[in-house]
Amino acid sequence: MNLIRLRVIVDIEEDVFRDIVIGRTAPLEDLHRGILAAFDFAEGEMASFFQSDEDWGRGREIPLMDMGTDDAGTPFPSMRTTPLEEMASLANDRMVYVYDFLRMWCFYVEIIGLEEGESPEYPLLAQEFGTAPDQFSKEVDFGEDPVPAPAEEEDSGPLKTGDPELDAYLAGEEDEEDNGPSFTSLDDLDDASY
Repeated sequence: MNLIRLRVIVDIEEDVFRDIVIGRTAPLEDLHRGILAAFDFAEGEMASFFQSDEDWGRGREIPLMDMGTDDAGTPFPSMRTTPLEEMASLANDRMVYVYDFLRMWCFYVEIIGLEEGESPEYPLLAQEFGTAPDQFSKEVDFGEDPVPAPAEEEDSGPLKTGDPELDAYLAGEEDEEDNGPSFTSLDDLDDASY
């Protein structure tokens, strides 16, 4: 059994999947390109495969990029150096594929069959179901805004800095607290007794 048939399901509300046949010893980079081609996504974004359990939990990660070597000089795994069979090789084995870390496209990949065969065109799109989403239809997710936007005020005074004392100063407001004597010049300061 030298070929693996994978079902790749995109994580959207509609049912959309592609079945892909690929050699079990093919590098994950070939599967990465096959998934993008099957869903009409352009290359050029970050991506990773994750080994998965039956609940689609994410385990070991294999990134697209070569991440260099460890202290002993051993290269870290990448899609180029990791064969598919190292991540999934038995019926029902699962992986999660994440593409474009800003839009976070998530694909669920499951082995649905092991086959024999030869073909020069692997990975091969074997079946399509549903209309693939547009790659740019998802909003870019920048995460939560670390600094909440200031509440809009009715007045259209000077720009607000977020510092109440500085805002009051810029708005020309006087501090109503009595913080001791006030001076109008440095000469007045010399005459003051404490």
